Amino acid sequence: MIDEIESTGLSSWIDAVRQHHSQTYQHCLLVTGVAVAFGQHLGLGAEDRNRLSFGGMMHDIGKALVPVVILEKPGPLDEDEMAMMQKHADYGAVALKSAPSLQPEMAEIVVNHHEYLDGSGYPRGLKARDISDLVRILTICDVYSALIETRAYKPPLPSQQAYEALLEMGPKLDRDLVREFSFVTRTS
Repeated sequence: MIDEIESTGLSSWIDAVRQHHSQTYQHCLLVTGVAVAFGQHLGLGAEDRNRLSFGGMMHDIGKALVPVVILEKPGPLDEDEMAMMQKHADYGAVALKSAPSLQPEMAEIVVNHHEYLDGSGYPRGLKARDISDLVRILTICDVYSALIETRAYKPPLPSQQAYEALLEMGPKLDRDLVREFSFVTRTS
């Protein structure tokens, strides 16, 4: 962001931001808050809570390259649209490669936040042993946040119903973390 503003100016940056999907920004803010609160509940240190905060804000940065008509589609995505949407994880990792001081686990969070423990996620179909704890935490926060938000294609779920949906995901998510996540239904 700093490099972009320095090279093209603030007004160009503002124009670029306005072309993107504001719901994605709101989602990232929500995921960040939920992730930081969850990390605090888990007793994570300041460094890991900072990583979760950064990961929450940046996890969907790749959606900047997904057409807004797909992001705002009021119904289910077709196969081609879903394929485009799923590219956002890789797009995000590519975007973050230009930040040389970025810790490797930050790019890992961005590219892997849709991976599930059972291997059914994307973009690489990773399994449990290949998914870090911070990614596991952020994935839970991302799914939960999507469930409690209003989307063009669905109304928000109440907190308790969203938590139950996490439980129903079974082996896709870390069960111990999901159990610990129940605190969110009591605090949100």
